[in-house]
Amino acid sequence: MNAAGIILAGGKSSRFKANKALAMIESQRLIDRIVAVLASVFPKIILVTNTPEQYKMLGVQMVMDIIPKKGPLSGIHAGLISSPFDLNFVMACDMPFINNDIVRYLVEQIAACDDAVVPVINGYPEPLAAVYRKTCIKPIEDSLMEDKYQVKSFYPLIRIKYILEEELLEFGGGMNFF
Repeated sequence: MNAAGIILAGGKSSRFKANKALAMIESQRLIDRIVAVLASVFPKIILVTNTPEQYKMLGVQMVMDIIPKKGPLSGIHAGLISSPFDLNFVMACDMPFINNDIVRYLVEQIAACDDAVVPVINGYPEPLAAVYRKTCIKPIEDSLMEDKYQVKSFYPLIRIKYILEEELLEFGGGMNFF
Protein backbone atom coordinates (compact mmCIF):
# COMPACT_ATOMS: atom_id res chain seq x y z
CA MET A 1 0.00 0.00 0.00
CA ASN A 2 1.37 3.37 -1.01
CA ALA A 3 1.05 5.01 2.41
CA ALA A 4 2.81 5.20 5.76
CA GLY A 5 1.78 4.14 9.23
CA ILE A 6 2.38 6.81 11.86
CA ILE A 7 2.30 5.89 15.55
CA LEU A 8 1.97 8.56 18.22
CA ALA A 9 3.91 7.50 21.31
CA GLY A 10 3.96 10.55 23.46
CA GLY A 11 1.97 12.02 26.24
CA LYS A 12 2.35 12.06 29.96
CA SER A 13 0.30 8.92 30.72
CA SER A 14 -1.01 10.80 33.74
CA ARG A 15 -3.94 8.43 34.29
CA PHE A 16 -2.04 5.25 33.42
CA LYS A 17 1.02 6.20 35.54
CA ALA A 18 3.44 4.44 33.15
CA ASN A 19 4.39 4.48 29.48
CA LYS A 20 1.35 2.90 27.80
CA ALA A 21 3.30 1.92 24.70
CA LEU A 22 5.54 -0.35 26.77
CA ALA A 23 2.69 -1.96 28.71
CA MET A 24 2.25 -5.69 28.20
CA ILE A 25 -0.83 -7.34 26.76
CA GLU A 26 -0.88 -11.08 26.13
CA SER A 27 2.90 -11.19 26.81
CA GLN A 28 3.66 -8.58 24.14
CA ARG A 29 4.31 -4.85 24.46
CA LEU A 30 1.57 -2.69 22.95
CA ILE A 31 4.05 -0.86 20.75
CA ASP A 32 5.44 -4.13 19.32
CA ARG A 33 1.93 -5.31 18.54
CA ILE A 34 1.01 -2.05 16.78
CA VAL A 35 4.25 -1.90 14.80
CA ALA A 36 3.65 -5.48 13.61
CA VAL A 37 0.11 -4.70 12.45
CA LEU A 38 1.10 -1.53 10.63
CA ALA A 39 4.21 -3.14 9.10
CA SER A 40 1.96 -5.80 7.56
CA VAL A 41 0.12 -3.03 5.66
CA PHE A 42 2.59 -0.20 5.04
CA PRO A 43 6.13 -0.05 3.62
CA LYS A 44 7.05 2.74 6.06
CA ILE A 45 6.42 3.08 9.81
CA ILE A 46 7.11 6.36 11.60
CA LEU A 47 7.08 6.63 15.37
CA VAL A 48 6.52 10.12 16.75
CA THR A 49 8.03 10.36 20.21
CA ASN A 50 9.93 12.84 22.30
CA THR A 51 11.70 9.96 24.08
CA PRO A 52 13.32 8.05 21.19
CA GLU A 53 15.76 6.27 23.48
CA GLN A 54 12.85 4.17 24.81
CA TYR A 55 12.05 2.80 21.35
CA LYS A 56 15.42 2.12 19.68
CA MET A 57 14.68 -1.61 19.72
CA LEU A 58 11.82 -1.19 17.22
CA GLY A 59 14.01 -0.43 14.21
CA VAL A 60 11.57 2.13 12.78
CA GLN A 61 12.04 5.76 11.80
CA MET A 62 11.53 8.03 14.79
CA VAL A 63 10.78 11.73 14.74
CA MET A 64 10.14 14.27 17.46
CA ASP A 65 7.53 17.02 17.61
CA ILE A 66 8.46 20.03 15.52
CA ILE A 67 6.08 22.20 17.53
CA PRO A 68 6.55 20.67 21.00
CA LYS A 69 4.22 20.44 23.98
CA LYS A 70 1.03 20.79 21.96
CA GLY A 71 -0.30 17.25 22.40
CA PRO A 72 -1.25 14.67 19.77
CA LEU A 73 -1.95 17.32 17.13
CA SER A 74 1.75 18.19 17.23
CA GLY A 75 2.57 14.51 16.78
CA ILE A 76 0.31 14.20 13.74
CA HIS A 77 1.99 17.29 12.31
CA ALA A 78 5.51 15.90 12.79
CA GLY A 79 4.52 12.53 11.37
CA LEU A 80 2.91 13.99 8.26
CA ILE A 81 5.88 16.26 7.59
CA SER A 82 8.37 13.38 7.89
CA SER A 83 6.36 10.92 5.79
CA PRO A 84 7.43 10.33 2.20
CA PHE A 85 3.81 9.43 1.33
CA ASP A 86 0.75 11.58 0.69
CA LEU A 87 -1.50 9.12 2.55
CA ASN A 88 -0.84 8.27 6.18
CA PHE A 89 -2.65 6.19 8.75
CA VAL A 90 -2.16 7.84 12.13
CA MET A 91 -2.84 6.01 15.37
CA ALA A 92 -2.19 6.28 19.06
CA CYS A 93 0.13 3.79 20.74
CA ASP A 94 -2.57 2.46 23.05
CA MET A 95 -4.87 0.64 20.61
CA PRO A 96 -3.75 -2.98 20.85
CA PHE A 97 -6.80 -4.48 19.13
CA ILE A 98 -6.50 -2.68 15.82
CA ASN A 99 -6.00 -5.11 12.96
CA ASN A 100 -4.55 -4.89 9.49
CA ASP A 101 -7.92 -5.43 7.76
CA ILE A 102 -9.54 -2.40 9.34
CA VAL A 103 -6.43 -0.27 8.78
CA ARG A 104 -6.31 -1.25 5.11
CA TYR A 105 -10.05 -0.61 4.75
CA LEU A 106 -9.83 2.89 6.21
CA VAL A 107 -6.97 3.84 3.88
CA GLU A 108 -8.85 2.45 0.88
CA GLN A 109 -11.86 4.66 1.67
CA ILE A 110 -10.10 7.94 0.91
CA ALA A 111 -11.17 9.56 -2.33
CA ALA A 112 -9.15 11.99 -4.41
CA CYS A 113 -11.20 14.90 -3.01
CA ASP A 114 -10.77 13.85 0.66
CA ASP A 115 -8.12 15.16 3.03
CA ALA A 116 -8.95 12.63 5.74
CA VAL A 117 -10.92 9.49 6.57
CA VAL A 118 -12.07 9.36 10.18
CA PRO A 119 -14.04 6.58 11.85
CA VAL A 120 -16.97 7.57 14.06
CA ILE A 121 -17.42 5.39 17.14
CA ASN A 122 -20.36 5.80 19.54
CA GLY A 123 -21.21 9.01 17.72
CA TYR A 124 -17.76 10.58 18.12
CA PRO A 125 -14.91 10.94 15.62
CA GLU A 126 -11.86 8.80 16.39
CA PRO A 127 -9.07 11.15 15.24
CA LEU A 128 -6.22 8.95 16.52
CA ALA A 129 -7.05 6.02 14.25
CA ALA A 130 -7.57 7.91 11.02
CA VAL A 131 -6.13 8.55 7.58
CA TYR A 132 -4.66 11.96 6.81
CA ARG A 133 -3.20 13.37 3.61
CA LYS A 134 -0.29 15.76 3.61
CA THR A 135 -2.82 18.44 2.65
CA CYS A 136 -3.66 18.51 6.38
CA ILE A 137 -0.26 19.95 7.32
CA LYS A 138 -1.13 23.62 6.75
CA PRO A 139 -4.53 23.44 8.52
CA ILE A 140 -2.84 21.69 11.47
CA GLU A 141 -0.14 24.38 11.60
CA ASP A 142 -2.84 27.07 11.50
CA SER A 143 -4.63 25.44 14.44
CA LEU A 144 -1.42 25.07 16.44
CA MET A 145 -0.46 28.69 15.81
CA GLU A 146 -3.90 29.75 17.06
CA ASP A 147 -3.31 27.72 20.27
CA LYS A 148 -5.97 25.22 19.26
CA TYR A 149 -4.49 21.89 20.32
CA GLN A 150 -7.48 19.58 20.26
CA VAL A 151 -6.89 17.12 17.41
CA LYS A 152 -10.25 17.90 15.80
CA SER A 153 -9.59 21.66 15.85
CA PHE A 154 -8.43 21.62 12.22
CA TYR A 155 -11.35 19.50 10.96
CA PRO A 156 -13.44 22.51 9.81
CA LEU A 157 -10.55 23.43 7.50
CA ILE A 158 -10.38 20.10 5.63
CA ARG A 159 -12.59 17.70 3.65
CA ILE A 160 -13.34 14.61 5.73
CA LYS A 161 -15.02 11.35 4.88
CA TYR A 162 -16.51 9.88 8.04
CA ILE A 163 -16.85 6.11 8.35
CA LEU A 164 -19.65 5.09 10.70
CA GLU A 165 -19.09 2.22 13.10
CA GLU A 166 -21.85 0.16 11.44
CA GLU A 167 -19.62 0.00 8.37
CA LEU A 168 -16.76 -1.34 10.48
CA LEU A 169 -18.68 -4.11 12.23
CA GLU A 170 -17.90 -6.56 9.42
CA PHE A 171 -14.32 -6.66 10.72
CA GLY A 172 -15.44 -8.46 13.90
CA GLY A 173 -14.30 -7.73 17.42
CA GLY A 174 -16.96 -5.10 17.97
CA MET A 175 -15.52 -1.66 18.43
CA ASN A 176 -12.69 -2.89 20.65
CA PHE A 177 -10.35 -1.73 17.88
CA PHE A 178 -10.67 1.77 19.25
